Amino acid sequence: MEPVKGRWYAKVAVKVTPQIEHSSRSTSKAGVDLGREILAAVAVEDGHALLYRGGPLKSDFHYFERKIAKIDRALADPKSEEIDRAVLRAERRRLYGKRRRQRDQTFANLAAHMARELAKRGVGIVFVGYPRNIAHDHAGKENVNFWSYRRLLQRLATALENRGIALFTVPEDGTSRVCAKHGCKVVRGPRGLVRCPFNHVAHADVNAASNILKRGASTLGLAVELPERVRALSFVPAPSGVIKRKRKNHNPALKAG
Repeated sequence: MEPVKGRWYAKVAVKVTPQIEHSSRSTSKAGVDLGREILAAVAVEDGHALLYRGGPLKSDFHYFERKIAKIDRALADPKSEEIDRAVLRAERRRLYGKRRRQRDQTFANLAAHMARELAKRGVGIVFVGYPRNIAHDHAGKENVNFWSYRRLLQRLATALENRGIALFTVPEDGTSRVCAKHGCKVVRGPRGLVRCPFNHVAHADVNAASNILKRGASTLGLAVELPERVRALSFVPAPSGVIKRKRKNHNPALKAG
């Protein structure tokens, strides 16, 4: 019983075994790597890669941090009147709330756009690597508290389910350090690229997403054949929507093997 509302609640535990329905329209699979600079990198079996950049989200974080820090300094001033402190505390709560809403709207727009793009490409199963170690590798509230990968995962799960796409989470440990094509260690180079001893060059986040795709498919006993070439599409999610970034060069494809 809940003492505050005076209500009784019943909870029933149910074990559910996921059932995958294969159809001619939804037979492809995709892997998703979540990160910081690139909020989500998606590797699709058909040779497309979707990159969702985190620039606006990062800008929002620093903008609100400066506003909140200014209020905190005013609150710390012993000369401030109590009535002024009440106004400042109310303003700080408002800023925290607005920052959270803008982040959640950015996540919602990203998830809806990704689900639409994947459904258009006939994807039926998506594997997402949850960044469990990001709090240890990159400590700081910018990386953990504000980004809130769990919220992004929830948004993705809902948006994909609405499109009839199944989502599974898999461990992402080590996926950024191994070549998805050859299974050997990679060396990170300039411009976010990685290279393996077999001279295979790939975008670091797309390589990680491809490893997540392979790991997830293996868990379900499914086969994955990585494409020879990858065409990367770049997007910028923001609270107002998702904008497609124009390519700066004329090379439409990245070689994947």
